[in-house]
Amino acid sequence: MKNKIAAIALMLALSITFTSGISFAKKVRRIPSSGTQHFLADLNPMLNSIIGSQKIGGTQQTQVQQKATQQTQVLQPGTQQPSAQYTMQTQQKAEAPVSCQYDLPKKISYSGQFVSISKKAIMAKKELFETKVYIQNTGNTPWFAADSGCKVPSTNLGTDKNRDRQSPFFLDQSLLKSNWLGKNRIKMTSKRVDPQGVAEFTYWSQSPDADGVYREFYTPVTEGVTWIDSATYYTDTTVGSATIDPAKINLISYIRQSTDLSKVDLSGDKSIDVSLSRQRMLLKIGDYTIREFPVSTGGRKHPTPVGTTKILNKAPVRVAGSSPHYIMPQWMMYRKGGFGIHALPSLGNDHGIFWREALSHIGIPVSHGCIRLLPDDAVFAYGFAEVGTTVVVHW
Repeated sequence: MKNKIAAIALMLALSITFTSGISFAKKVRRIPSSGTQHFLADLNPMLNSIIGSQKIGGTQQTQVQQKATQQTQVLQPGTQQPSAQYTMQTQQKAEAPVSCQYDLPKKISYSGQFVSISKKAIMAKKELFETKVYIQNTGNTPWFAADSGCKVPSTNLGTDKNRDRQSPFFLDQSLLKSNWLGKNRIKMTSKRVDPQGVAEFTYWSQSPDADGVYREFYTPVTEGVTWIDSATYYTDTTVGSATIDPAKINLISYIRQSTDLSKVDLSGDKSIDVSLSRQRMLLKIGDYTIREFPVSTGGRKHPTPVGTTKILNKAPVRVAGSSPHYIMPQWMMYRKGGFGIHALPSLGNDHGIFWREALSHIGIPVSHGCIRLLPDDAVFAYGFAEVGTTVVVHW
């Protein structure tokens, strides 16, 4: 009997308050999550008068209190209060203003060093995922985020190789606060990063709707000023069921381009292609070009012979037998008669190196018939080629 009376009373109470329910619901929706508990505490007496209360374990607990307890248990199982971390995250935090002042160096230097990246390596198609990248500012000028509030060029992550390409991992800001500023830019999360400080880039992406092993290159860029090439890095992401032939895994390290690695044909042989008219060298696997470098070939008096040959021998360094005794690092002889591929030469004596071929000569045919490369390019080519690798020299 008592239960029937209670049920009737509850129905009458609900019908009385129905007309005010809509405004009450609107009020609830306007409450910030951080103030929910205080609101419920103030609301409980009013609701108690409408829907009554129950005794649980010797204490009175309203139905609203029960609901609140269930919600907090979802947030942190086994407790009746939200965790401190949750409370901190849900509160609106006022960020301290960014200082835009700094001493301008006499000679501005922009440089950086990649530190680390944190992300999933394997994922499903069209999966949302978060990436965190850390890059140290090794220059002498602060970096500022696009939303720092400072009227200075901002530093972002730019898509690279090819530069300013459209990334297949782009996620529109309207779908999520992704920190992508466009299909080729990612906003720096840190508002200001002073020299020797570490910048954070946290962003959300969406994997493509196609199986693949995607290699993506990124480089910090201070907009309108310079790309910070010293901090270029890449990340590989496997999407869906794509795979790479295990026999070709060692060749993947040579690919310095943003591409789907699973679609790269690495079934051919290695070769070196040199264009005398363009002063360029291509390192290839089959028909796929791994790298392209500028070179300096023979001048008019000492032309580089054309034709197809092979690498005959290799040595970390070779000293010419006749005067002048050029020192030639990363030596690879490709034709009899002393014709080789090597880094820019130098001359030395017991006191060390006293002359080195000018870097500016690369791209100009001024050698004595050899094919010269920039130092870093020569190191890569030396590691790529093997004795027996085909060399094709043509106009």
